[in-house]
Amino acid sequence: MPPTAALPVNTEQTPRWWPWARALFLLPLLLLPLLVVPVLLFAPQALRLPVYTVQGGQITARSLASRTSIPAGTPVQRRPVTLRGKLIGSDLPGYTVGTFWVDQSRAAVYSDGSQGKGALVFATQPPTVLTPADPDALLRVWRSGGSGDFRPARPAQLSWPELLVLLPLVPLLAFFLSKPRVRYAQDGDALVVRTWASSTRFPRTGTTATLTAAPLGLRLFGTAIPGYYSGTFSSAGASGGHVQAAAGSSRPAQALLLTHRGRTFYLTPQDPAALAAWFEGPA
Repeated sequence: MPPTAALPVNTEQTPRWWPWARALFLLPLLLLPLLVVPVLLFAPQALRLPVYTVQGGQITARSLASRTSIPAGTPVQRRPVTLRGKLIGSDLPGYTVGTFWVDQSRAAVYSDGSQGKGALVFATQPPTVLTPADPDALLRVWRSGGSGDFRPARPAQLSWPELLVLLPLVPLLAFFLSKPRVRYAQDGDALVVRTWASSTRFPRTGTTATLTAAPLGLRLFGTAIPGYYSGTFSSAGASGGHVQAAAGSSRPAQALLLTHRGRTFYLTPQDPAALAAWFEGPA
């Protein structure tokens, strides 16, 4: 036998419906990074939000996802404001919008993040906080019944840390696009079992091999897709009632149980009897 020899895996046939199910699962994962996240990150810059529109004695403050109206004659204060915490919304550079804790109460904030230097706080319910680049001009136009658009001094900006929200999607998409497979290989006096995310080595010395006709049971943790089973599963064939699966089939005619360091693994080689005899033979 060569120093390293790959062993064929008993892999179940993929059902005809699986490609469609796989596509339906991947579609929202692809739409999220390709459509939704870029819109949320780039739209405030493209639309120059937030914006304060004055018309007919009313101020309408708009962000990407919300708007609020401030009627004529609403009491207003001009003062620094400290945001105590975000309840919902965004605090990107140049785009601080949403519901925040302000002075022990909730407030609707439409700002560029400069509210600590001075803001217009309107006595709506809840209070509304605006930070126009020219507060005096906005108040003058509003009180005179004029019209115009006003914006904060600092435009919305996108920094690279915000793009890190996409990173958790990368391994998940890679997993489903790569068609993961279980691999077995004899490496000298040990069997090496590789899954998509792990590699386990079973030396002939210290590993117990037994055959079982029991199928894999309920998945407790891990992955169960046609042709690939990895993680913790219940199993009537194991003494502890559960196994670590690294299998290509959930219901083989015969499977191999390897017990090493107190853990039992469920494998599906093409010839489990031959591999069990290899473990039982002289090292």
